[in-house]
Amino acid sequence: MKFRSTILALGAAALLAAPAAQALELKLSISPPPQTPWGKFVIRIAEKVKKASGGTLTIKNYFNDQLAGNEQNTIRQIVRGRVDLGAHSNTGISLVAPEFGLLATPFLWKDLAEADCVADKHLLPVYEGLLRKGGVVPLTWMEVGNQIVFAKKQIKTPADLAGLKLRTAPTPTDTIYMKVAGANSIPLGTAESMPALKTGVVQAATWPAVYGIAVGYHKVAPFVTVTNHSHQLGGVVISKKVWDGLNKQQQGWLLTAHESVGFLRKAVRGAEAALLGKIAKGGATVYRPNAAEMKAWRAKAPAAQAQIIKDFGGQSAEVWKRLQAARKACAA
Repeated sequence: MKFRSTILALGAAALLAAPAAQALELKLSISPPPQTPWGKFVIRIAEKVKKASGGTLTIKNYFNDQLAGNEQNTIRQIVRGRVDLGAHSNTGISLVAPEFGLLATPFLWKDLAEADCVADKHLLPVYEGLLRKGGVVPLTWMEVGNQIVFAKKQIKTPADLAGLKLRTAPTPTDTIYMKVAGANSIPLGTAESMPALKTGVVQAATWPAVYGIAVGYHKVAPFVTVTNHSHQLGGVVISKKVWDGLNKQQQGWLLTAHESVGFLRKAVRGAEAALLGKIAKGGATVYRPNAAEMKAWRAKAPAAQAQIIKDFGGQSAEVWKRLQAARKACAA
């Protein structure tokens, strides 16, 4: 795998480097709480870095956006070097490299196997330069999961969204797609979304399934539609300012983060199925669109994709071509 082979090469070089001069603790920010798959993921990363460094380099995890209030503020603080590391969703990372948001384009991937292949073998050369230019360095990609809909009424097809005030992720991929599908899209960050749903500012919300259930969206919006319209891929990133101040050995220790990718994928995908089953037994209405209904959801994607590429701007058109080429390579 491209990402893995690059990491192994850098890690091997780090082992030959001179030891770090003094102990160093880095701060990592993450939105989800510690008991979620992502919380366990960053705990696992911290343990691996501590073990690899013999305790010379450690990571202190801050959950629930403790350091800056929300994901958007945190990623900006990482760019400035005020927060060292972050485990971020696609939405967060696309703030520093808008083109990264293309990975969450609705119905981009044929299936999860294709998404995994592209992530493992092709994404680093596509995005590393853009992310560094934006002020962060990618340590590894991070499975976030499939985007679904939580609503106060049943949603089966895009026709049911007509005029509905729906919270979307504050990024063009989700917002534009749901607008094209017929909703009144209202982009909101993590901290603002639940209050908006509780007070009636919005009547529905899109979230990755595991995160949405973990924080209780099904309790306020108990009609859950498994659209899986967007596969969310985020990443663990470090401030380029912080990265440039580390020696090769310290950098190599941090790159062991990639060893936990498989762990997180398995955890998130297993949790999706388990949690959807659990809330269905608990009284929520979990609806899985049939083939004809899924065709209607997919039919909205091409128009949305064209608008999304235009909205992101920058090198989005070129990145889109490279993503399509990567898909073809994975199909070969």
